[in-house]
Amino acid sequence: MGGVGSIWTAHHTGLGKDVAVKFISASLATDSTAVARFHREGALMARIKSPHVAEVYEHGVAGDGLPYIVMELLRGEKLSERLARAGRLSLQETVSIVSQLCEGLTAAHRLGIIHRDITPEHVFLADPVGGTCVKLLDFGVARGDVDPDGTTLTATGAVVGNLVYMSPEQFFDPKRVDGRSDLWSVAVMAYQALTGAPPFEQKGLEALLGAIRIGIFPLPSERSAEFTPALDAWFVKALAREPAGRFGAADAMADALRRAATAGPPSAVGVPPKAG
Repeated sequence: MGGVGSIWTAHHTGLGKDVAVKFISASLATDSTAVARFHREGALMARIKSPHVAEVYEHGVAGDGLPYIVMELLRGEKLSERLARAGRLSLQETVSIVSQLCEGLTAAHRLGIIHRDITPEHVFLADPVGGTCVKLLDFGVARGDVDPDGTTLTATGAVVGNLVYMSPEQFFDPKRVDGRSDLWSVAVMAYQALTGAPPFEQKGLEALLGAIRIGIFPLPSERSAEFTPALDAWFVKALAREPAGRFGAADAMADALRRAATAGPPSAVGVPPKAG
């Protein structure tokens, strides 16, 4: 977790199983904002009931005063580690990851919880018996409708997230951020998984913001002939500059990707201008 805190493996005697315990760092334990955000993360994750969001069993304050979150112990690797090792993923694996992420986001969005920081570092590929199970992690900067005590969760004008995976509205109009912003981030990861690079990877903040603002990116088929126009069209919609042009819900986006992955080349699809 870097400067935010640490994660330890422990045995929970009440549950009778090994768990992961996340502690806030001692340096942040006196920061009221950081502590409130940490407690909020535990409370929000505990509300989401999905096999594709890391399960939180309890959260509170330890005897030494450090806030903690007890969650399921996951074995496997982060998507960032998989991409660093493999470079690219198959279409089948990418579709599976997107589908499972969207299932978790459907559960979160129904509760009014927006993750706001979906990156390969926050996607875990667990390895239970029977295949990979995708788990969404780290709701530290998530926004929800209200805190458990009824107060507002976060400042709606705050800019948060990883630059490469942030939606245009996170940069330019944070008050407009809703579930479609999370879906944009998922689409960026899907593009990176398939092609080996994010759709917007210009060097320097100004160039990156300019590319995201314009919304032009190389179509997957421009990077590899293996990708069909149907997949191009899916990414055009998923990475639309305006939220209204994107998929309206996570399950709809996942369904559309599964169809695009099996579709033959259509006679015509709407595509944006080619990147210069």
